[in-house]
This record gives sequence, structure tokens and C-alpha cells, in this order.
Amino acid sequence: MTSTNPLDWEYHQVDHLFLLIGENPLPNYVAAKTLLREHGKPYLVYTTHTQKAVERLQEVLEVPEKQRQKLTVALENYESNAHEIRQRIHEKIAEIREEESKQKYPKLRFGLNYTGGTKAMAVHSYQAFLELKGLEAVVFSYLDSRTMQMMFDNPIAPISVKDKASISLVELFQLHGLSLSKDPKTEVVYPELVSVLIKTENLKAWKYWCRKVLQVHGKDKTEIATINDGTDKEVKIVHLSNWKKKNELKSMLSDIQELPEEIKNILINYGITEDINKLSINKLIDQQTIPKPSDNAKYPEEICKWLDGIWLEDFVLQTIEKIKQEDENIIDEFGMSFNFPPKANVAEFEFDVAFLRGYQLFAVSCTTDDTPGLCKLKLFEAYRRAKQMGGDEARVALVCCSNNPSKIRNDFLAQIKDEKVQVFGSQDLPELGQKLQSWIKEVEK
Repeated sequence: MTSTNPLDWEYHQVDHLFLLIGENPLPNYVAAKTLLREHGKPYLVYTTHTQKAVERLQEVLEVPEKQRQKLTVALENYESNAHEIRQRIHEKIAEIREEESKQKYPKLRFGLNYTGGTKAMAVHSYQAFLELKGLEAVVFSYLDSRTMQMMFDNPIAPISVKDKASISLVELFQLHGLSLSKDPKTEVVYPELVSVLIKTENLKAWKYWCRKVLQVHGKDKTEIATINDGTDKEVKIVHLSNWKKKNELKSMLSDIQELPEEIKNILINYGITEDINKLSINKLIDQQTIPKPSDNAKYPEEICKWLDGIWLEDFVLQTIEKIKQEDENIIDEFGMSFNFPPKANVAEFEFDVAFLRGYQLFAVSCTTDDTPGLCKLKLFEAYRRAKQMGGDEARVALVCCSNNPSKIRNDFLAQIKDEKVQVFGSQDLPELGQKLQSWIKEVEK
């Protein structure tokens, strides 16, 4: 289908699209999805350094394996060599024109998207097309990550790509060489519990219980000093280190008498208590509601970690799910618990919950910690990984239990000037849905 209206995508679509490949293949994916006509072909111009990115991009674009080598222009180590860049592009165009000349209805509309690659690649690829005679007007384009608009090399107004290209979380990971061992988690664990834990007094009580009961009973202790308490009694000071081994944790019963009645009643109703006033790790194991790790022996430890703070991720997931239910247009896909195979060499993923709007990545890091240093570190790690995967279009937020989230944000902005980053603290949790929605709409501007 073609169009004579410059405001229509079809007006800019081509049969043969040359894409300059950089370290992040996401802009190339977006260009291919929006600028190719039906049955159009993407030609990936790459260097030795970006060969892996080409392989991953062709996989996600579902380029037939037999055609993959033919649909590339290998510059090897000549990414700055004007002669080599122009010659290799000329050769590929000549090859395409010769093949198309044999067809009853030749398809000869060409395009160059120069979002990726080096500056030299962009300049000399552009020049290569200008030097060729007898071509239908070439469509030159660039994806502006700041405005999420496709810019064209003519007086025509840019066109938004926000709603024109979409990608799944799994495909986004694949573009960056990360294969999940299972699909991202989308179901909330113990929804009634997480929805009440964020209430101000409940949150204080739960965090206190985790420190004074769960961790004290569930972690190994190392004596670091003995002091006199002033009454001739010796008091041992201990350091809590790792969670105890599987069998010790399985048999652990943690007293919940001091917890608020609202929380206690929910725990009892879930059937995970013993004699009403004891939380049973063994019953939590039997229910298998909390996701299992790849190593079954670590399941009791995983349960303790969930109780100790991972539950906040489920609350954020629950909040995002509700936002999507209220307005399907605001979020396309969401998930958490990004599990990689043991040999994937991914020690820890730096954001906990993610969702997509079209191809735009929103990454949310979560922690029940309230110390500014640790919270800021979590935010920096999430920001680094989100930008690496989602490009400049990616948006990042931290959900934490700090009473002063603005300080964490200001400290971050003092080092990285990105006003679209947001930090939500303990006082924001009861109204997190509304605040997240406002943030999503604000960062569109």
C-alpha cells in the first residue's frame, strides 16, 4: 500500500531499508518495523564490533536464516573509511538493482536510516546514496530519541513513532543477548498482604518484625564483641550474615504476636501460620505461592527474602496491573522477576519491575531500605541498565521506603541531569497508582 500524504507512514515506507547498526539495536528495530513496506527487506550495515547486535536483530526481526548474510553490509574495521563505506554500499545497491531488474514488477524504493553507527558511517553512507543516479527519491530518516519522532530529510514534519512500533519484554532482552529461563512474572504473590503492608503503621511494624524476629531467627550469627551492660552482665554483640541452611529455615516458626491485627489476620487466612501466632516457613514452602528459584535448596531462603523486602516488588507489580486495567492504552506489557539461566553470566539484574509503552521501556527499581546511600545506588544501577537496554527513550523510577525521596532524587540529579527520573518514598506508597500514572504522563511531554 502506498500513500501520497506525507503525514501517512506509508508515504515514507520503502522496499529496501539500509540500517546503520550501533551498540543498541533497538532504534534499528523501530526503524525496520515502521519504515519497511510489506515484504520489504532490511540491510544491516555493521562493523566487526557490532556483528553480535546484527545477529540478534535479525533473529528478533525473524529474517529467514538463508537470507541473513545477503541482507548485510559488512564494513569490518572500516567504520571510518569513506572509500570502503561508499564502495560497499554501492556494491550492495547494484546487487539489489540487478536482482530487481529480473522481476516483472521491480521494487526499487530505497531508504537509509542513520540513527545507529558512527558519525563517519552516517556521513559516508548518506553520500553513497547521493552519488547514485537513476534511483527513485531515497527516504533518509533518523529516530530522535528525545521526542520519539522519526525525522525525515525534507521539509516534511516529523512523525511520532510512539504508537507505531511495539516490542515484547522477551524480545527486548533478546536484542541485548539476554535469554530468559522463563517468562517474566505477571501474577502478584499474596495480593491482600502486600496491599496492606504499605500502610504507614503497618510498614513500620513489618520492617521492625523483619529486623527483630525474621532476621534474628533466620540468619547466621557471628559474635564480634562482648560488652558489659553496666550491671555486671555481659552482652554479646553479633553480626547477622547469610540466611541459614534449608533444613534450619524449613523448621523455623516466627512469632507474629506483636504484628498489627490486620496483618496477623491475613497471614492466618492464608493458612501459613502455626498455632495462630507463629508464621511457618514450612507452610509457605508447601503452598509454593512464592516463585521457586532454579536451585530448590534455596527455596526457604527465597521465601525469607520475599518476606524481608521482595514483597514490595509484588506491590509495585499489583499497582501497575491496576493501572493497565483502568486504562489499557497507558501500558502494553509488564512483568517482574527476570530469571536468566545459571550460565548466562548475569549476576543480578538491576531493575525489578518493568513495563512497556510501545517500544519505550519503563524500569522500576524497588527496595524496602530507607538509607539514602543504598537507595541512590539502586537508582544508579537501574538507570544504567535501563538506558543500555531501552536507549535514551527509557524512563526510570525508584520505589523505596525513604521518608525523604526528594533528597535521593536531588543527589542523583546532581550527577546525572535527567529530570524524568522519579523517586517514590514511603509516604507515596498508599497512593502509588495515582503517582505512577502522573509520572508516566509527565515524562511524555
